[in-house]
Amino acid sequence: MRKIWLMLLMVAIGVGIGLMISGRLASAAAASKPGTGFAAVPGGLGSEDLTGPYEVVKDWPQDVSTLPGNEKWTYGAGESVFAESPNRIYMLFRGELPKIAPPKAALLPQLGPSISFPVAGFWRDATTASLPGTGGTDNDMKEWMTAWEGKSQKLGIKGPPYRQLGVDAKWENCVVVVDGNGKIIESCNQ
Repeated sequence: MRKIWLMLLMVAIGVGIGLMISGRLASAAAASKPGTGFAAVPGGLGSEDLTGPYEVVKDWPQDVSTLPGNEKWTYGAGESVFAESPNRIYMLFRGELPKIAPPKAALLPQLGPSISFPVAGFWRDATTASLPGTGGTDNDMKEWMTAWEGKSQKLGIKGPPYRQLGVDAKWENCVVVVDGNGKIIESCNQ
């Protein structure tokens, strides 16, 4: 019986100490200031905090379809971003894809219960749709383009469907430079 009372006393002391300490620590609401969010390195850029101390801005950067003569095209897969300065940001894309309005959400009961398309709003994978599409790190670029077109015997891609350069994707505006507001100030057409 004595052991039980001693154990209960120790638990009570532990709870009391825990309550005293918790009153001294900052609350979660106090950490909601920009740059102090929950991150692996508080205040660090990037880290485990997806946007760091930055706020996501809708429609940033300006779509490449706003360039004259480019109304039917949008960015391909995004590869990298380099901020030379706060007002000069380089962006690298794998070409352009046709600008297509997203499809309306639809249930697909013929495939199974609770199945719908698009899933979570994602309806086109720019990584596989963009050039060269099949990836690869070797130097045989011609083979990868042939695979993207759907005609690579070497890789076992025998099509159809066949893709066409200039219709399904373009190698243009791969490097785009924007200002701090996301407005396109330069683009490179190869």
